[in-house]
Amino acid sequence: MVVGQFSQDVDIFVIGGGPAGYTAAFRAAELGKTVAIVDPNIMLGGECLHSACIPSKSALHHVDAEKAVATLSKGLEQRCRALDIERLHGLAHFENKKTAQITGEVVSVVKFRKAIIASGSQKRSHDDFAEAIQVEDVYGANVENKTILVVGNTPSAVESATFLSKNNNVSVWGDGEILPSFERQLVKLVQRSLSICKEKPESSSYDQVVLATHRPPQTNSLQLANANIDCTDGFITTNDTCVTSNPKIYAVGECAGCHHSAAVAIAQGRVAAEAAWGLDAHLDAIFIPQVAWTNPEIAQVGEFDPSNTVSIKWGNSGLAVSLGQQNGVTMLSYEKDTQAIIGVGIVGAGATEMISEGVLALEMGATLYDLATTIRPHPTRSEMICEAARTALAKIN
Repeated sequence: MVVGQFSQDVDIFVIGGGPAGYTAAFRAAELGKTVAIVDPNIMLGGECLHSACIPSKSALHHVDAEKAVATLSKGLEQRCRALDIERLHGLAHFENKKTAQITGEVVSVVKFRKAIIASGSQKRSHDDFAEAIQVEDVYGANVENKTILVVGNTPSAVESATFLSKNNNVSVWGDGEILPSFERQLVKLVQRSLSICKEKPESSSYDQVVLATHRPPQTNSLQLANANIDCTDGFITTNDTCVTSNPKIYAVGECAGCHHSAAVAIAQGRVAAEAAWGLDAHLDAIFIPQVAWTNPEIAQVGEFDPSNTVSIKWGNSGLAVSLGQQNGVTMLSYEKDTQAIIGVGIVGAGATEMISEGVLALEMGATLYDLATTIRPHPTRSEMICEAARTALAKIN
């Protein structure tokens, strides 16, 4: 052992302190396991808390991002101490199937019974836009009166374009359709406020280029081969229990291919911790909400059958009209024979919150009758789901 090196044993070793990682660590500790979590940053939270999700939403809603991040970071650290989780700082890599080495201020070796990898993702690169900045950097900068190109078709791309458009001339270019996983009728309503380039533009035509494509996985430094862990295109291969090709090691979040969904990453972290403990835990990811904090907001869950879908404009909503938000739309898709809800889509202010009712409706197997007869507070925009269900029933009958 070299000078400054020490060794320790734990039941569960978590690599990465983002939402997937700290959720896994917290759950494992709650179940009575000894847990250590390593992250190169001083504070837990990962990119989501410190650079992406929280700073971007704070900026969009004109909230003090530094204060929000500090408050949430403090809460995570307090939770770690309360659960007696060992906090380690540095970069980890596997020595073999049972040990990992951490390089930081000191060199340490962790011997584990189970490990959970939540190493996240790394910065983007693009051969045609070498001088571009990362999208996460725009929320902490004071950018005004610039001509800006946002490269990407992801929710992050459209959200940043929404934010930057307030004080700049912004265009968006993506390799393919904007928000490709969203229902096209909903996306059309969001695209109205965007300037979209149909052909790849030259970076020299802009003052600044922002990269907002998918982030590649942060797995190269882990030396996964030493632990017999398989990858596909750099992403760690897992099943619905989040276990890797090594039955003692799990992977969750972006390093395992979870793009732009901290909600799924958090669910994976919980599943991995419970499965590592020995519980019969599986990821139930049938109905995953997709959201983007655009202007207007867009959210959806499920699938859409064009022949059995109704759309209700928010001009019928007393609250939406009162607040000047009548440009919203609520979309409902259903099976004609069973009248079961199969898809819910919302565009408009608050869509990212209201979609939770749609997720629950699909999870519970709700029908048009269920949504049509459920009493909601008045006046609210959520009443439009009720109206959509009544419209669909009238269409069937």
